[in-house]
Amino acid sequence: MKEATSSPTINRKGQKRRMRFFFFFILCFFVWTGYTLYLQSGVLSQKEAELEALKQESAVLLQQQEELTYEASRLNDKEYLAELARKRIYYTKPGESIYVIPE
Repeated sequence: MKEATSSPTINRKGQKRRMRFFFFFILCFFVWTGYTLYLQSGVLSQKEAELEALKQESAVLLQQQEELTYEASRLNDKEYLAELARKRIYYTKPGESIYVIPE
């Protein structure tokens, strides 16, 4: 009869041990999940900052491209080319004189 009463006590100890192990496993899982989310949020914020910087750079480059396209379209105009030649390389028309005034 002694064996019958000690058997449930051993069974309860085993059950408590299994429950502790189960809760320890669950705790470890939540800690791991939290740590992973913390790391991923850092990486995500870094990537968002990179994306914002690249968007700003893209906007600047698009504006430069528009300006260069406009400048290239103006190069087809002969009057504009003559004006550029007069300003940059001091090209003169016959009978003109150029005077360079120091600043």
